[in-house]
Amino acid sequence: MSGDLHPSAPVSPITALLGAWIAGDVTALEVGRRIDRQRRELEDLDSDAARALVRLFPPYPADRPDPAIVELLLRALQMDDETGDALAAIAGRRALLEAVVTLEPGDTVLDAILRPGERVMLGTQGGTKALIAILNDDPEPFAGWLARTVIDPEAFSATTGDIPILDLASLRTLIGRLATATEALAPGAARVMVADEWVAETTVAALSDEVSFAEVARTIGEELLDRTAPILLWHAAHELALVAEDDPDLRDAVLRRCLPQSEWEGGRCPAEAAAPLLRELGTRGAIRFLAATQSDLDGDAWRAIGSTYLRRELATQWHEWRDEVERWATEDDAGRALAAFDALLRSPAPEPGAIEWFTSSPVPAVRAACRARLGLKD
Repeated sequence: MSGDLHPSAPVSPITALLGAWIAGDVTALEVGRRIDRQRRELEDLDSDAARALVRLFPPYPADRPDPAIVELLLRALQMDDETGDALAAIAGRRALLEAVVTLEPGDTVLDAILRPGERVMLGTQGGTKALIAILNDDPEPFAGWLARTVIDPEAFSATTGDIPILDLASLRTLIGRLATATEALAPGAARVMVADEWVAETTVAALSDEVSFAEVARTIGEELLDRTAPILLWHAAHELALVAEDDPDLRDAVLRRCLPQSEWEGGRCPAEAAAPLLRELGTRGAIRFLAATQSDLDGDAWRAIGSTYLRRELATQWHEWRDEVERWATEDDAGRALAAFDALLRSPAPEPGAIEWFTSSPVPAVRAACRARLGLKD
């Protein structure tokens, strides 16, 4: 394996198109539609870099890809197959590697959440220099370093699926190590990315004929429910929602733990993920639960409950909610009142005067918040 770059290789129309996107001359949507039409120019997707580009540029509106990742994938397409695949794997984890590149070798984070090839890189002086060069958009030192080592390029794409998970106890231990390492990262893109990856990987890796999907989801979710990082609590709510329908105690535990957690991380909010479970309680049960936990819920938590639960409930179960909502308009909890008010505004008018309960509330904070929502002065 030479590991050399090939700058003299012919530039394909797709490669030129990606260069134009990086320069800001075409949109991501244009790139996605062009790639969708001309996939055969990406050598029938026989490289990790080509497959990654297809995922980053779908033929429909999507989030704008990170230009730094696209730049690295573009360079990967110009390398020999094995080196290009290794660089493509690193490109997709750029945010994480940027977050941990300054950590000391042997750190728990390195042991738990890095892939084997990444651990080797960060455990050697030459590898660390090559990684720093990659983060500065220069993959040439990496190509040279990889050519000098005996490491298999596939080590950069190895996942937790390559680690034998013997039973649910070993799965729980693994999830605990991964979660602890993930929480050691600063909140943000790197922590969200790595959590998304290993939750997905362990869910698939743990499946076997002897272990049901429900048992796997419960094991992962229960281990994450004790964590504090918003992204981990969000995953806990989603995993346990799959199995909580027939387990009232588990459903109650998810709601009590996640509903008060209104902090967002990477566009995810634990309260928003948990709120749909209120439907499992029935209307009267949900009313009682919200009354019992009211003191734990801030305005952001109520907004999450309003958007993912109350809007539908007030539209379909108004007669059961009516007295409760009217009472909310007269009690000193502006966050809860505004969540109900917003839900009313987005639902078919349940009855004349319901909006006025809030805009004419005897509680100044409630009245001011709801009038401001309509652009009215108090």
